[in-house]
Order: sequence, then C-alpha cells, then structure tokens
Amino acid sequence: MEDVLKVTNIVVEIASQLCTRDYLSFRQVNREVYYQHLSEVNDTRVWVAKLKILGLLESEIVENNNDVQNSAVDIFSNFTTFTAVCAKTIYSQFYQQYQGFVEKLYRGELGGFFPPVYSDPLSQACIIDGLYRYIPAEAKDVSQCRKATENLGILRELFVNTAIKEMDLAYGSKNYDTVADFVTVLAKCHEENTAVDMFKSRNEFSTDVSLPESIFDAVSHELISTQLDAALNQISSFLNSKIELADRIFGETHPVTVTYVESIIANNVTEYFGSQLNTSTDGTIATIESLPLIYKAFHQKVVEKLSSSQNAGPQFKNMFVEFFDLYFEPKILTYLDFCVQRFGVKIEQMFINFQKENSLKEQQQHARIYQTLKDKTSNQQLIDEKNNFLTSFTKIFKISNNAKAEEEQQLQMAYNLNVMNLSLNNIQVLVSLDLCYKVVQSCKDCIEDMRTFLPIKNIEEIVKLKCREIFKILVGCLSKDHFKLGFDKAIALLDQYDPNKMKNVQLELDTFDSHVEPLIKFTELINTGDIVLQMISIFYKNELVQIKIVEKNQDFLNDVVQSKKAFETMIDDYVANGLNVGINKLMDEVLFVFGTLQLPDDFNPDSKTLLTKEIKPSKAAIKNVELLSNHCFLLTGATDKGTIDIFQQEIGERFFSEIVKNIKKNLISTDGAIFLICDLNYYYDFIAHTLKQKNIIPFFAGLKAVGQLYLVSGADSKELGKMICDLGRFQGVFTQEEIYEFVQRRTDWVKVRRDVEKVMYGLGVSDCNIM
Repeated sequence: MEDVLKVTNIVVEIASQLCTRDYLSFRQVNREVYYQHLSEVNDTRVWVAKLKILGLLESEIVENNNDVQNSAVDIFSNFTTFTAVCAKTIYSQFYQQYQGFVEKLYRGELGGFFPPVYSDPLSQACIIDGLYRYIPAEAKDVSQCRKATENLGILRELFVNTAIKEMDLAYGSKNYDTVADFVTVLAKCHEENTAVDMFKSRNEFSTDVSLPESIFDAVSHELISTQLDAALNQISSFLNSKIELADRIFGETHPVTVTYVESIIANNVTEYFGSQLNTSTDGTIATIESLPLIYKAFHQKVVEKLSSSQNAGPQFKNMFVEFFDLYFEPKILTYLDFCVQRFGVKIEQMFINFQKENSLKEQQQHARIYQTLKDKTSNQQLIDEKNNFLTSFTKIFKISNNAKAEEEQQLQMAYNLNVMNLSLNNIQVLVSLDLCYKVVQSCKDCIEDMRTFLPIKNIEEIVKLKCREIFKILVGCLSKDHFKLGFDKAIALLDQYDPNKMKNVQLELDTFDSHVEPLIKFTELINTGDIVLQMISIFYKNELVQIKIVEKNQDFLNDVVQSKKAFETMIDDYVANGLNVGINKLMDEVLFVFGTLQLPDDFNPDSKTLLTKEIKPSKAAIKNVELLSNHCFLLTGATDKGTIDIFQQEIGERFFSEIVKNIKKNLISTDGAIFLICDLNYYYDFIAHTLKQKNIIPFFAGLKAVGQLYLVSGADSKELGKMICDLGRFQGVFTQEEIYEFVQRRTDWVKVRRDVEKVMYGLGVSDCNIM
C-alpha cells in the first residue's frame, strides 16, 4: 500500500473518487501525500473538478461574493463562476448548505426533510433542484449515490404531486396568484409541461364555449350573419380571457400561450367551421361559398380584437394569423377548386338559359305568324302548309316544287319572309350586352372572393393560378357559348337576306314590318362586341394586372393573355366577315333602288315634258344617298377609326361600281344629261362633304366629268372624241375603253359614232375599203 501511495497519478486518481470527508482524511495519511502528491496544485484540481460537476464555470475574473449571505436556495444563483484559487472556499459553502440534506437522503429520513426556514414551496423546489446537481459531485460511492438519488426522486415526486394538488385547488378557487407561484415551483422542478397541461385542461374550449349548432339556414343554406357574429364573439372573448390569464399565471418566463392558442385553432375553431362548410352536389347552395365572408369576419371579430400577449411576445398576432391560415389551408384550397368548377358551370348555364329563352321567344313569334296565316286560309290548306313549313324550315326560302295554288304559294312566301324579317330584327339580341355584363361581374365577384386569400404567402401562387383559370373560363365561355353562336347565326341570317324578295312580296301581314335594315342590326351587334371587349380589357387591367395576378412584364408568356387575344381576334374576324356580307347586302339594296326607282326617262326625258321637268337629283339618287347615309356611319363609336375608314371606303368603292353599271344600262340623251350630272354631283357632294373619305373622292370627281360626255351636242361629235382622249379630265379613274363604253350610252350614238371613232382612232368605218 505504501508503494502505491508513492505514485502521484495514482494518489490523485484515488483522491478524485472520494467524497469530501474521505478526501480530507486521505490527504492527511502521511506527509508525502499531503506535501507532495496532494500539494496545493493537485488539491486545487480536486476542488475545481467538483465545482465543474456542480455546473460552475472556471473564470479568470474574481466574483466579489464575499459579503453575500448564501443559503441552499440561492447559492447556485450566487455562484455561477469561480477561480481556481477560490475553488476550495466556494465548494466548502456548497458542502455546508447541502451535505446535511444528503445525509438525510442516505438514511432515508424524508419526513421533516426541510428545516422550518425553508418552509415555502419555492425554496424547497430550489433545494431539490440543487441536490440533483450536488449529489454527483459529492457522493462518489456508487451505492450511496444511487440510494441518495432514489430517495431524492421519491421526495421530488411527493413534492411535485403536492404542488400540483395545491395548484389545482388554487385554480378551483380562482386564486391565480397562487397558481402563478406554483407554476414557478413546478418550473424549478422542470415540470413546466405539467403546469401547461393543467392550464389547458382547466381552460378547455369545449367546456367554456357553446357555439351555435349551425351558422347556416337549414332550408336556404344561406349564412346567418347573427349566428356567425355570435360564434366569433364567443371565440374572441374566450381567447382574450385565456391570453390574459396565461400572462397572469406564466408571465414571460414560461411560454404557453402560443401552443395553447394553436391547439384551440387546430382542434376547435378549424373543426367547427370545417364542419359547417360543404361543397354541395345536390343542387342546393354550397355553404363553402361563404368561406370568404367567414374568413373576413374572423379577422374583423377575432384577429383585430385579439389581446396582446406578454407571454407570447410582440409577434403573437402574426403567429395567430399564420396558425389560422395554416389549419384552414385545406378548406381554402377546396374552396378555390370549388370556385373554378362552380363558375364554369354557372356561366355555362347562364348562356344555355339565354339560348333557350331566345329560342322560346322565336317559336312564340313564329307561332303568331302562323296563327295570322291560319286566319287567312282553309283548315285543309293549313295542314298542307304546316307540313311543308316544317319539312323546309331550315331552308326558308325554298318553295315546294309541287304545283300548288297561287294563294298557297303567296301565303307560304309571306310566312317565310316574315320569319326572316323577324330573325333579322333579332340579330342585335343574339349577343346580350346585359348578359355579358352579368357574366363579367360574376367573374369579378368570384375573383374578388378568391383574392381574400391572396395575403396567405403559402398559397399565394395557387390563388393567382385559380384567378387566372377563372378569367380563362370567362373568355372561353363568352367566345364559345355566346359570341360564336350569336355571330354565326347573325352572319347566316344576313347572308340569307334578299331585298328583292323582301320588298316584292305581294302578301304581307299587318302585324309585321317587312322592311329591314340588316346591316344596321349587325352593326348594333358589333357595338355590343366592342363594348364587351372594352369590358374585358378593363377587367383584365384592373383585376389581374394591377394586383399582379398576371405579371405585366411577362404577360406575353401567359396563357391568360393568349386566350384574351384569341377572343379579340375571333371578334375581329366575325366583324370583318359580317361587314363584308353586310356591304354585299347594302349593295343589293342599292341595286334594288336603281332597278326600281331609276326610270328610263330619268336621263332620257320626253321632249313634251322636258320643260316642266324640275332639275334635281332623281328619286333613285336621293334614295341611295339616303341609304348610304344611314349605313356608312353605323360603326361610329362602335369600333376603331381604322375599321370605320376601311368600311366606308369599301362602301364608297362598291357604290361607285354600281353607279358605273347603272349609267351603262341607261340611255342618256343630250337633254337628259343635265339630270345625270345633277345625280353625279349629288353623289360627289355626299362622298366629298359628308363621308369625307379622301381616297375615294377622285372616283366620284371622275364620275362628274363623265356627265359632260352626254352634254355635248351631237353636232360637236369631234369635240366629243377629243374629250374621250383626254384621260386627265376624268382624274385618271377610267381608261379610254371605259370612257368609250360610257359614250355608247348616248341616245344619238349611231349618229356620232363615226366622228368619235375617227378622232379616237384616226379613221372611221366608211374610210375603210374592202380588198
């Protein structure tokens, strides 16, 4: 044994395994151990090791704790660091405060464990906590350490159970200051979770709050605002009272409010509102439609009135909103999907209903026509006619090849023409501005509802995506289910319109006007289309671009923009096709006027009536200018200036061609030339001063010069030939051959032909010899 004690490392190792009392005795075994092996340096190491086991940190800075009166309660608070020089002195103070308690634990003396000076629970909790730190540093014997620790565990369990009971009694008597004290006690025993659990169990939502069974009407399924307010007010009152109570009991040191509120949102609030909301498939109102209202109301009634929390910290309200959004997210996503699906079905049904209503009105109006015809024919004739009408209804101008009575044919023609007239008059209602407005407004409302959830960062992009889907559905349904159907039918009806048949019908019904202006009706349709396009553009800018649902700088890549442009292109194509057909029909009207009102003696008057004939534009000229005046300006305000200019120029050019044809099919005398010139001047004045399309004015200026060809006397036939050769006189509009054709319509052409051709070609027919 003596040889072992001569090795310093062995001596130091033995010393480190001894309790304080044994170590002090061991150091005094002999002088060699005391002065050499466990001299001041190694002795200091032993005490430093013990202090480190206690949890103190070695430091170079000396703490001035000499004047502090230490107790078992606060010694660990007073000493957090030490220097090597003071290690033995400091440890001796811990030994002085705790060794007596450890001795009791060795002996199992738990009764009266704490002296009277430590009678308060917090002091006792501090001592128990301190003992858990002290025993490993002092009790080096394994069996003793285990026994002391086991007994301390028993003591701690008894103490904690007693504290819990006392805290529960304090809860029951609403003595929350005492509850707060015991929370501190339990926290010192590392049982703060027990305190939190008791707080939650003592403040259960389902126990304290009785929410309305339903916030929706049982029959109509509409949201009852008073019931919703009642539910939210109860939730708000409950949460605020518990937030304040948590602050009072736990203060800032033991966080409980955040987890408590999260559990209330997850297990109670979300569950309650989730059970109230459904996506109905039985045709009734889906209660989930009210989700935006509930969400907004929750923010107004609960979030905005939420009490600040000392326990939760300054970001509590933001965390509260994040929790609510997080647990409500599945329902919000369901709502977004539902909105897209519901909106598509809703507006599709609106368009279907519109088509059904129009079809029903059309059938009723056709029935009125048929009833009027019924009053004018025999019952047997009616049966035959009805069968014929129904079999040929899709080709309303097709008359049966069977030989029928003249009266029956007239009746059927009257029916067909009046049905056509009715259809043409209904062109402008094929696309309903009111319906389009309602559909766009419905889209706006739907997107605004979905935008309620745009501030939720986690689903921000999903909300934007669903808003874009809604807009695409709007444009797609407007295009496919309304505009395409309307314009297709309008152009088909316009194409079927025949002014000759409409005006020459011998039998007309008194209750229907057979005079129609199909182009006017179609331009009203164009105006409606232009207004809807403007509505869509404004809606796109304000509802999508402005709030960045569609990024402005990247919109050319977006399928939303592509769908919008496709819709605009479709409308433009329909407008172009319809106007082309409309201009054709307008020219048919012009041709009809020329054919019916341009009389043979307009430009070739009888010499007997010449002196009494007033020099003024002919009825045909007046009627055609009136016709053009009524149609050329139909697009003003309905579309862009470029389209209007093209439309007016096309009408002007086509009208010019019809005038040329009209001149070439009439005989014009020298006496009648003044009347032709009067007509041509009338046309020119309309084009130059009313229509004001500069590109076509030269055409009509050239026409004015054509009138001079007929004013030249037959005696001046050579002068007439010179006029034909002077192309500049006619603004370069006509070739010499075309002017020659005009001259051929002179009544004295046979007489002047030889001289005219001689001037034009240098010889006449009589100048040629047959070889």
